[in-house]
Amino acid sequence: MYYPQEPKEPSGCVQSIVITRMIIGILAIPLGLILGAVLAVLLTLWALSINPLLGLAVIVGGILLLIAVARWESNRLGRDIPRDE
Repeated sequence: MYYPQEPKEPSGCVQSIVITRMIIGILAIPLGLILGAVLAVLLTLWALSINPLLGLAVIVGGILLLIAVARWESNRLGRDIPRDE
């Protein structure tokens, strides 16, 4: 008798790699933000221990960076939303 072969399914290893890459892709941004915040605090503490004016400069630089990112994100989201005209 002739038994046709069923199509091969991908192995469990390939599925595990695909799922792992998807999870890392989802968690990359939040983990990057957390790591960036910890590094910013450490940099600020280090700068404050060297010189208070250097620490103030780091704090002002961080605030300016946050303002620039907020404006960029606001402009990016504003372009994506269709206007009612």
